[in-house]
Amino acid sequence: MESEDNEQLLNWLTRCDTIAASDLFVQIGHPEDQVTLLKATLLRTAAEGVNWREIYRRIYDQWRTQRPLFPVPNTMAAEIDEYPRAGKERNDVPSYQEGPDDED
Repeated sequence: MESEDNEQLLNWLTRCDTIAASDLFVQIGHPEDQVTLLKATLLRTAAEGVNWREIYRRIYDQWRTQRPLFPVPNTMAAEIDEYPRAGKERNDVPSYQEGPDDED
């Protein structure tokens, strides 16, 4: 089980590192989109129950000097934590109900 968790962590770390390493966002003049994509990936990571904070800490430590738009870890944590977790049971969402059948 622990090896599965480590494999999953490394898989997500690789994805996030690939996003962080890309110079494309700077080249096209939209470095803020890199932050948005990274945040979306971290949200998916969190939804799968992977330690996204560890992943982002590693990414931030490696790339903070080259990617000044990357938020400090506490700021990223506040932004990620404001979203409800995927897969979490939500009582405020009505269940889907079938409507009347359309007959021609």
